[in-house]
Amino acid sequence: MATIRAVEADIDGSGLLGIARGGLFDGPGLATASPSALGTFANQIPEWADRFIVRVLAGERAVFILVDDAQWCDRETLLALSAMLRDLSALPVHVCIAMATQPSRPELDDIRSRIGRDLKGVAVRTDKLSETALREIVTWAVPTYSDEQIDRLARRVASDSAGLPLLAVELLHAVALGLDLEETTGAWPQPLKTLSQTLPGDLPDAIVAAIRIGYRRLSKSAQQVLAAAAVLGERITEKQLEACTDVRGAELHTALDELEWQRWITADARGYSFVARIVCEVVQEDMVTDGQKRRIKEAVTEK
Repeated sequence: MATIRAVEADIDGSGLLGIARGGLFDGPGLATASPSALGTFANQIPEWADRFIVRVLAGERAVFILVDDAQWCDRETLLALSAMLRDLSALPVHVCIAMATQPSRPELDDIRSRIGRDLKGVAVRTDKLSETALREIVTWAVPTYSDEQIDRLARRVASDSAGLPLLAVELLHAVALGLDLEETTGAWPQPLKTLSQTLPGDLPDAIVAAIRIGYRRLSKSAQQVLAAAAVLGERITEKQLEACTDVRGAELHTALDELEWQRWITADARGYSFVARIVCEVVQEDMVTDGQKRRIKEAVTEK
């Protein structure tokens, strides 16, 4: 089995070599590969001078290739995967591709369009966890809670994480670690404080780091809009954003569309709000200085 998690730098051309180094190196049967096939990789990876070719590996045993964050792979790698799926369809070669919808990659769209037609497989779209699923996870995380206590915690996690799996699981982990059962009376959150009581523990680094990385990948306009939205609160309008940022008109609409596509915010008739409340809190605390907060609030008040 070979695995690779692509990063943004791979878009320039190192994805295919990453797959090669990700586990196929030790596969059996490589010694029988043709010299010409081996030579292609030998030019890039000297230690492969006498091994590597997927077709030879698949002749020995099933080959599994996992590509995570495939949207960051370079075009050549994605085209090579597509060709491999076509040319080796009769062999036990299995590929699992995990990807985000943005940035859009035509090469991945082409692979998806072929699934169910000339490619055997299935496309699975992950969505936010349902209320039932969240309640089951809460029951697993804090098995000593009563049904009423589980309901309160599930509602809080749903509000903070918007049901996004990474945020929900890490948040529950932080809650479980932060609870001091000898000092805490009852369960967290307390009755009538489901949405207001402070977390019993610090947010895990996994959540904060993931939000920071995602924020830095946004365009400058989208970063500015998101920061302002975090400071202004749970519901903001285009008029408010224009008053406190340098982003206006078509540029503002483009930034808002970017944030919606990447699931930072959601829109309704009253304006825009964060998909997950916990993301709003991290952006406000970690991405905006005190001076910026003051200027944003003053700009809206003056208007």
